[in-house]
Amino acid sequence: MSNYFSYFPTSKHDIKNDGNGVELTNILRRFKIDSELSSKAEVFYNYQIQDGDRPDTIAEKYYGNPKYAWLVLHFNNIEDAIFDWPLFGNSFENNIIGKYGSIAAAQNTVHEYRIFLTHKDAAGVKTPAKKRIAYDGSVIQERSVVVDQATFNSTEAAYKYNATGISKYDHEVRLNDARRDISLLDVKYIETVRDEVETILRNGV
Repeated sequence: MSNYFSYFPTSKHDIKNDGNGVELTNILRRFKIDSELSSKAEVFYNYQIQDGDRPDTIAEKYYGNPKYAWLVLHFNNIEDAIFDWPLFGNSFENNIIGKYGSIAAAQNTVHEYRIFLTHKDAAGVKTPAKKRIAYDGSVIQERSVVVDQATFNSTEAAYKYNATGISKYDHEVRLNDARRDISLLDVKYIETVRDEVETILRNGV
């Protein structure tokens, strides 16, 4: 949609207060897709952002046009393509240093305390839920609860093998890794969504 912003509503403003108004485009206009496409999993496929990927390069790769970057952002609720985008290598480390002063400080500062839930095996031995294996050999997702420091300290003896403090560094790694997983709209639905968005913006609703 090369003329994407041409569908945004405009209004006249007398910027110089000389009686000569100019038409300005309201680029802050936001829209929400009303079609049922956004709620159907089968019209999306998963993609993991790689080092060097940007919204426009992903759009070029999968939609054949970098100007469809807005599709990548919209369907993943990404409002800021810089701060809501995953960081890699030095960029990630520099972000950590900027927030916490140093990598070491982030690694040595507790973000939260977690106690991993346990179960008993056939022999009655407790094992952490994060190490459980299902009957088909698949790994069962870890389950844990966040507790305050006092609760953590009072239960550490009983749960010492599966109670842990999550560092600021590990917390940032988890958040950053989560940002890598996005959903891309199947290319065959682009025209439907494009037409709907153009109608919404043209009518100023």
